[in-house]
Amino acid sequence: MKDFEFECWDCWETNFVKGRPKGFWTTTHYELPGKWNCWSCGAVNTTPDD
Repeated sequence: MKDFEFECWDCWETNFVKGRPKGFWTTTHYELPGKWNCWSCGAVNTTPDD
C-alpha cells in the first residue's frame, strides 16, 4: 500500500488516499478508489485519471 496526496475540491485540505499495487510484481502501477470522502469537510471527491 502506498499513500497518495490529493486536495479536496471544496475546502482544499490535503487528503491521503491509499493505493494498492495492481499486481504483486509491480511498484509503479497502483489502483486507487474512484471516490473518497474528505477527512475535514466530508465532501465526496473523485480521483483524477492521470
